[in-house]
Formats: sequence, C-alpha cells, structure tokens
Amino acid sequence: MNATHGLCSVCTLSPLRIVAGAMILITSLAATGCLPEPEPPKPGPAAQPQQPTGGEQAPGTVRQKAEVGVGAKGHGYGEGLVSTPAGAYFRTKERIAFDIQIKHAMNLFKAMENRAPKSHEEFMEKIVRANHIALPELPEGHRYVYDPKTEELMVESPAN
Repeated sequence: MNATHGLCSVCTLSPLRIVAGAMILITSLAATGCLPEPEPPKPGPAAQPQQPTGGEQAPGTVRQKAEVGVGAKGHGYGEGLVSTPAGAYFRTKERIAFDIQIKHAMNLFKAMENRAPKSHEEFMEKIVRANHIALPELPEGHRYVYDPKTEELMVESPAN
C-alpha cells in the first residue's frame, strides 16, 4: 500500500504499462482477426495489376515514394481505444519495411555489387525476395515500381 494515497502499486499504472497493455491487446486482436475491417478502397479508373512490375510510368498515373501511409491497411479504422493503436501497428510495419529493411538491403547490395539495382526486376529479386521483405499490401489499382534513376521504390497509382 502507498502510505500517501492508500493505493496499491497495481492501481497506479504508469503510461508505459498502459501502452504495453494496449499493444498486447492490439496484437491479440489482430492475431485472432477481431479488428474491424477498413472501408474498401474506392475503385480507380482502369485499375492496374497489383503485382509489382517495372517499366515506364503508365499514362494517367502518378508516382510517389513508397513510405509510411501508402499501404492498404491501417486506414479507415477511426479513432478509439482499439482502432488508434491498430492504425499505429500497421504504420509501424510499413516504417520497418521501407525505412529499415529496404534501406539495409540496398546498402548490402551496393556494398557487394558496387552499384544499385539496374531494373525493377533486379530490385524485386535481389532486394525484396532475397531478403524476405514483406512489402505492405497496396490499395487496388496501385503498384510498386523501382526507379533505378533515383534508386527508390515508388508507388504508382491512378491519377485522381
């Protein structure tokens, strides 16, 4: 018992314990499939195949750097005790893939080959598949495209 408040140490939870408990709850809900499904993405004009392919930018599309927020999951959950940490969970997975795993794999490839990948196909084979990187699922009509000129992974999507 705490002599000043009359509360035991369990009743006075620190913010760290609250966050840890919320993350355990989110992980449990995600593992059992109890999280609400996000709203389905609106179909875009002339949807491109989701399977990553290389090549020049298709007409009527825009490209942006593949970064946190481009994935299909983690959007549309709203705000709340469960949904806010769920969104954070998916954003964290995207940050790990884009900012840590791909960056590290590119550094290793450049050190070994003394160059960056020359094509989208080489990037997907030598960077993504060789290092078992799970790229976040993209909304319908979006696709990953590696740009050898900028040495960055991009997401191509229909222009709105």
